[in-house]
Parts: sequence; structure tokens; C-alpha cells
Amino acid sequence: MKIFRDSSKYFGIVGHPLSHTLSPLLHSSWYEDLSLDCGYLVFPVETLEKEELLSLSKFGVKGLSVTIPHKETAFQLADKTDETSQTVKASNTLVFENGSISAHNTDGMGAVRSIQESFPESLKGKVLLIGSGGSARGISFTLLKEAGVNDLTIAARNSKTSEELTGLLSKISSAKIKSSDLNEIQKNFSEYSLIIHTTPLGMKGKDPGPAIPESCFKKGQVVFDIVYNPLETPLVLGAKKKGANIVPGTEMLLYQAVEQFRLFTGVSLSPDLIEKGRSRLLKALGYI
Repeated sequence: MKIFRDSSKYFGIVGHPLSHTLSPLLHSSWYEDLSLDCGYLVFPVETLEKEELLSLSKFGVKGLSVTIPHKETAFQLADKTDETSQTVKASNTLVFENGSISAHNTDGMGAVRSIQESFPESLKGKVLLIGSGGSARGISFTLLKEAGVNDLTIAARNSKTSEELTGLLSKISSAKIKSSDLNEIQKNFSEYSLIIHTTPLGMKGKDPGPAIPESCFKKGQVVFDIVYNPLETPLVLGAKKKGANIVPGTEMLLYQAVEQFRLFTGVSLSPDLIEKGRSRLLKALGYI
């Protein structure tokens, strides 16, 4: 067990539930790799208020990773926000400095880097994004602004939030962007080259789903379920049976954490430390 000092800097994660999270493993291990005097704490809270965040900063917490269900609230409570957060009204990273809160969104960067490193060609076709919550917002922005996606469909159970997100994205991109019903997209499902699933379905302790039945998938499609615990959700298992290519959910967790780590500490992680992080995630989930 690490003993902290007055000089230690603290970071952490806020969300609910947090029993599944592997973010502490990543960040804490990198602190040890680099001999940084830092600690990473877990705050499983159901609500998020600015007064509480400012109290944390007074006690030495310098930044927070933000997960379900607080990403939209994190954006709303911040004093300063990055471009992604401003556009999609959601943030997954908070940095505290001099009594001020700045919000950032590294979800999209993490997801897009994961896809670009394994199946970049899939970004050139029709892309389907399932879900319209905080993660979907960050990912959709980066797909359009950084990955050059020209045809994006957003499908969610909540048509109101799906249409709201489509409207926000249309303001920053001239790409073909539309909202659709989860049942409607199944009719011509084979036309999508890339399917990204962003809802909690399949997550440990949640409804297993899947959002899309196995029969819809076809060989060669790229499927990316951002759920990483378990790594093989019912959605992933169904897609694999049909011959789809899979991007593991751990890849997004890894790469969004790499950018978070830089925002928190100012350190850009080297390729070998990123690879160490990947191995630690897979080992923790029992895959190596």
C-alpha cells in the first residue's frame, strides 16, 4: 500500500456504479512506472454538484475522470470547456486549477484512435453509432471532425436525445447525419461498415442486451462495443459468430486514459508504457 505525503497530487474517477472500473489500475500503474508522487481515488456517487467538486479540489484533488451517468453534468458544472465538450454538451475529464474547473472530452479521441489503428478503412463507409448518451456524444464529434466520416447514423432507444445530438452535430459538419430507430436500422443493417455500440447494455451488472440481434451482422463488418467488462458482451459474441471484425472495448478505455493522463500530469506516455497499460487491462479481465 502506498503512503501519501503532503506533496502528493491526487486524481480520481467519479461515477455510479464503479465496481467495474479499471481506470484506477491504469492511472496508478503509470504513476508507479514513472515514479510520480500521485494517487488515484474512486468516488462512487449518484449525483454531482459543483460545491462538492470545489471541496475535492481544496483537499488536493487535481482532476477527475468522469463516467456514467455524470458526463453531461460535468460539462454543465465547468467554468471552461474544450471544443468537443462545447459541441456535444458532455465531458469525461475535469481538471481543477486555482478554484476553476475545466472540462475536456477524451472519449472520441480514444475511440477513433482505437479504430484507426486496427480497421481504418471502416471509417470511409457508412457508420452506425448506437446510443446517444455522454460517450456517444464525444465519439460522434471526433468521428466527424477528426476521422472524416461522411455518413453517420445515430440510433438510440431515446429518440429525443438522439435527435438532439444529430442537431448539435449538424452545426459543425456537412456530413450526412441522421437519427434512426433501433428497429429501423436492422432492415438494411448490412450497409454499415462500422458499428459502434455505446450504451451500458452488456456491462457487468447491467441488462445483457444485445441492442442488435446476432442475425443482423455480416462477415467483414467492424464492430466496436465500448463496454470492456466483460470484454466479450452478448453483442460482441453474436457479431463474432457472423464473422465480423471486433475492436475490443479496452482499446477506447486505454487511449482515452492516455489523453487524460496527459491532461492530469502533463506527461505524454511513451509507446512502451501504453503497451504496458494494454497488457494490464487484458490481464485484469483474464484474457492473458
